[in-house]
Amino acid sequence: MSIITLDRINKIYRTDEIETQALENVNISIEKGEFISVMGPSGCGKSTLLNIIGLLDLPTSGKIIVNGCETSEMKETALARFRNANLGFVFQSFHLINTMNVLDNVMVPLLYRPMNDRQRREAAKEVLDRVGLSHRVFHRPSQLSGGQCQRVAIARAIVGRPEIILADEPTGNLDSKMGGEIMEILHRLNSDDGKTIVMVTHNEEHATATSRILRFFDGRQVE
Repeated sequence: MSIITLDRINKIYRTDEIETQALENVNISIEKGEFISVMGPSGCGKSTLLNIIGLLDLPTSGKIIVNGCETSEMKETALARFRNANLGFVFQSFHLINTMNVLDNVMVPLLYRPMNDRQRREAAKEVLDRVGLSHRVFHRPSQLSGGQCQRVAIARAIVGRPEIILADEPTGNLDSKMGGEIMEILHRLNSDDGKTIVMVTHNEEHATATSRILRFFDGRQVE
């Protein structure tokens, strides 16, 4: 069963002087429980694709169906609520809040849920234990290594129990050892929890270990 469907997606960025086609006639169907890698040279549309799947950006034309919902008619408030419930995001640069400790960073997605503070803290501690950081809950991101920061980011992505995880170059800022550890966590989330994962990567070794590779060039999907 498809959990993500992109139907004839086009994305065009326009300025007064130039028009850039970031994505051209993209048609993708991703099954529930798949671990998909998206590959291609810089500027080929990979991150644009991920932002559109994650409902952070709108296509110029085409239709997106995520977890059974056609999203084009949703208002911004409904989109934000839908993202929070269904999608978890992991970024290359972590996007942690440096003025907050690890526990509070992980709790952020739960601030928009009907939960009390104790429930949020328990949920955050549970996922931090899963990624091996239960001993770092009161540290700030500046006190952690890059690999530990990415573990915090993964914990934040899964604390709300979304079915879909979108990862944009999750190992891009890490050395090979730390990158391998992050990939192990993602593979466990896929195999043990059944999470559907879409990952943008330049790492061929990491990509070949996933279910399927989608390759892009100049905004078009290629075989």
